[in-house]
Amino acid sequence: MKALGIEQVFTIYGNPRANAETEWLIRTIKEEVIWPYEYKTVQEAREAIEKFAEDYNRAYPHSALGYLSPLEAKERHHKMKETSYGY
Repeated sequence: MKALGIEQVFTIYGNPRANAETEWLIRTIKEEVIWPYEYKTVQEAREAIEKFAEDYNRAYPHSALGYLSPLEAKERHHKMKETSYGY
């Protein structure tokens, strides 16, 4: 991992949920980006994964956010904050 410039981060020992989100994300990438397509080059696959990551962090609905996208959740949060504080 060091040779590839990847920082290895360990989860807390004895906490099975600590790694669950990571495993779910990896599974989602495999199911939606990797397995359905045959990429001709590593670069093509890398670009598809990067695009997925951008979409996942902006537009992909997350169960933890009530099936809102991160962008929708952020907008809702700001609206609630404006209503609460009157500005």
